[in-house]
Amino acid sequence: MNKNEHPVKIHSCGGYFAYDSAQETPNTQAATFEYSDGKILQFEVRGVYTNGESAIAPGQATSKQEDIKIGNLFYGTKGWMSVNGSTWKTDFGRNDEPGPSSTTVEPSADPMDLTGAGGEGHYGNFIRALRSGRKEDLTCDIEVGYMSTALPHLANISYRLGRKLTFDGAKEKFVDDNAADEMLTRQYRAPYVVPESV
Repeated sequence: MNKNEHPVKIHSCGGYFAYDSAQETPNTQAATFEYSDGKILQFEVRGVYTNGESAIAPGQATSKQEDIKIGNLFYGTKGWMSVNGSTWKTDFGRNDEPGPSSTTVEPSADPMDLTGAGGEGHYGNFIRALRSGRKEDLTCDIEVGYMSTALPHLANISYRLGRKLTFDGAKEKFVDDNAADEMLTRQYRAPYVVPESV
């Protein structure tokens, strides 16, 4: 979507099903993000047992790629893209014509391993860039990473409050919603305090 802005409306619902634990976030969740230009991003988490998704192009009766259990399907006006583990491919038009795709196959990501797939995980890359002091060593620009990670935080605030929220991205505050704003940070304990201005 190439969005370098926050969504203006966020709605998330779901629940925690089938297991007993102290987990604070739902294992089944649907979140919808609406941007100022009307574009919609929908994200779902299914942490309980589920079937694989079949990637079906618009206008097609049968699926072209089967059994995506950990991945993403992106649908656009010109075609769609499937991401399965660390491989991706695109298809265009009603005839599902192949487009660009990944040329290398990295090991599939283990959903319980937050270091990511590939030769060097996200954490390792971050530490290496810190040590070198070179922004160019990052595999993901820090602002892109920030904008991406803000989405699940905003969705979880909507989920916890049980309602749709309106967000002012320029101020990075919710619109007339003190209860939601309070959830944008936490009460820190010294000496582990993040300052107001970083």
